[in-house]
Formats: sequence, structure tokens, C-alpha cells
Amino acid sequence: MARPPKYKTQEERQQALRDKSKHYYYKHRLDISDRRKHAYRVQHGSQHHESTTVTSEMHVDPVSQSNKRPTVKYSTRLKRVRNTNQYEVLPISVTVPSPPPRPDPFPKFSAEGRAIVQEFEDFLVGKTPSSYVKSLLGQYFKNKSRRQGQISIFVEPLDDLYRMRKAYASITAVALEADGPSDRQKELETLGKPIEQLVSWLEDIWRAAIDGPYHLRITYNRRKLAWQRESN
Repeated sequence: MARPPKYKTQEERQQALRDKSKHYYYKHRLDISDRRKHAYRVQHGSQHHESTTVTSEMHVDPVSQSNKRPTVKYSTRLKRVRNTNQYEVLPISVTVPSPPPRPDPFPKFSAEGRAIVQEFEDFLVGKTPSSYVKSLLGQYFKNKSRRQGQISIFVEPLDDLYRMRKAYASITAVALEADGPSDRQKELETLGKPIEQLVSWLEDIWRAAIDGPYHLRITYNRRKLAWQRESN
């Protein structure tokens, strides 16, 4: 006849094993503690110069950080005294290299600005802004010109010029924000001044030509056009 099971469920069996383990540990706890201490001494007793490093918070000098110099990380090292369980604290410092500087964005702004200036020069077809205005006035006043007296001569170029001026102003604004009022930022602004100047000259001529060719001719003969005052 089979022996009846001692435990009715698996849970009862596991609980009985846990109770037995607790009882054994309570009965032999002193011996277990002594064996653990002995094992620890055997393992660590031969390490006469054991040391460990405890790193404190990094203290970053803002001046050195702004100057891109290496920063110093302050730490402490705990060194075990020979043949004892005592430790002494040894201060140490570790030089941490500064992160690499961010890429300079200004060459990109300069290249974009020069591309617009090149487009502007292509627009003038080899002329200077002053000679370009002079050629438009010649078409306006010339008797045999197909566009004699047509104010659109001065208005039509403004669409392209406004677009170039807006694009260039956007680049210089971003460059100013990134680089501040530096010498190269001022040089970038100066490079685009002819675009603004030509826009100003054509707008001035257009306002004078609104009342017809006669009024523009009088203004021209009296040298009151902005183009005449600023180009000579």
C-alpha cells in the first residue's frame, strides 16, 4: 500500500521548507556568522594597500569654461592603512578635457551672402549699380527707344531686387545673432549695401516719374535724384 503524501499541496511543502530553513538559521546563526567573517578575512586580508575612489561632484570654473580651458574634477581616494581595517582620505584632482568647440557657423552665412551678391552682379549684367541706373534713364528718355516714357522701366527690376534684399537681410540678421557686432559681421553687411542702394535709387526715380517724363527731366536737370547725389 502506497505511503500517503505528507503535504497535500505544493504550497504547504514550500512553506514547510521555509520554516525549516528559518529554524536551522536561528539555531546555528552564530556559527554562520563566524564562518562569514573568516571567509571575508581570508579574501581581503592579503590586500595590504587596498584603495577605492569616491568621486565628489564636479566643480566647474565658469571662467575656465568660457575660455575653453580644461576643467578640474575634484575627487577623494580612500586608502586602506596597511594591516588594519582603517582608511585614510587622500584628496586628488583630475583634469577633464573641455568639450570641443562648436563649429563656427559664420562661414556658412558668408557663403550664402556671397551667393546673393553674385546673383545681384549677374542681374546687373556687368554694370555697376550707378551705370545700371544710367542705362535705364537712357531707355526712358531716348527718342527712338521702344520704352520711352514708360515708368515700368524703373518698377519691373524692383521685384527681383526686393527678393534679394530680403534674403540678404535675413542672413545678416542671423549672423548678427550668432556672432554679435563683430568685424566679419560688419563686413558681411557692407557687402550687401549695393543691393539696398540700387533699390533706393530706383524707388526715388519712380516717385519722380509718377507725374510724367517732364517732371522726371526737371528733377534730373536740377540733380535732385538720389542717384545723382550719392553716385558722384
